[in-house]
Amino acid sequence: MKLIDIFRFRISPKGSRDRADKINMQMHESPYLNRRSSERVPMPAERPVYFLTVVDGSEVCLFVENLSMGGALLMCPDICEALHTGQRLSDAVLVLSDADKTNLNVVVRWQLWPRIGVQFDGLSHEATAKLSQLLRALKASLVS
Repeated sequence: MKLIDIFRFRISPKGSRDRADKINMQMHESPYLNRRSSERVPMPAERPVYFLTVVDGSEVCLFVENLSMGGALLMCPDICEALHTGQRLSDAVLVLSDADKTNLNVVVRWQLWPRIGVQFDGLSHEATAKLSQLLRALKASLVS
């Protein structure tokens, strides 16, 4: 919990502002307020990235809208409501290109139809290296 100082101002009869009493208010700070630890990179339409997993016994392919070293924003209008905050999706595959795939686990952090936000859980060294390489390449292409 943080204390936030809030100042009230009064308008004097002459129209100037006088500082009134300082009020200390306690506010609850959301643990998710500054939750992103790495930059999100939008996925270009000409180089789509997909997330393959199994939900309720069916294999699904979800389009990755943006990606970071910490997680992804996934488009999933058909199954969005079947996924729940805190749900773990294990043994999923992040398809970076036709020839480049990496296995990973994610945890659903939020859901708002038609999208979900997921956080990567326990990325392997191989997955971290592939993801880092893809993000560097995408950032470089956005700059040029």
